[in-house]
Amino acid sequence: MSFLLVILTSCTSIKLISDYDELTDKKIVALQEKVTGFVVKIRDEIGTDKAKYVNYKPFYQEVKVDLETLKIRTNAIDNNKIVQDQVSTLATYIDNLEKVHKLGFNDVSEVDLINSQCNTIFTALTKLQLGLKRGEKK
Repeated sequence: MSFLLVILTSCTSIKLISDYDELTDKKIVALQEKVTGFVVKIRDEIGTDKAKYVNYKPFYQEVKVDLETLKIRTNAIDNNKIVQDQVSTLATYIDNLEKVHKLGFNDVSEVDLINSQCNTIFTALTKLQLGLKRGEKK
């Protein structure tokens, strides 16, 4: 009886995280490029009328669509809680960036602080995707 139990338990595996998903990986990279492009541009425009929120409303709308698409994609994949949480955190940082932008950026440091937080999440997302691509289980 115990021999049968050993055989049955050795044949099963517990999967704690999803497999690599190429589409998720590509969406993360594309979103990171979009946010980086925004940061590079806005840093040069702070202090001018070009930096006003109204000029960047389409950027925020596009990013929100990208994030919602990424949320739906990551929610549809089993055992993907870590990625779902990271995407949710990223969405919060983007919301914070938009709130500060609506008030008006007074200094580059305001953008840099939130960008640093976004980069931390993008780095974590990218590291996880690269690990999953190599077949590592975290």
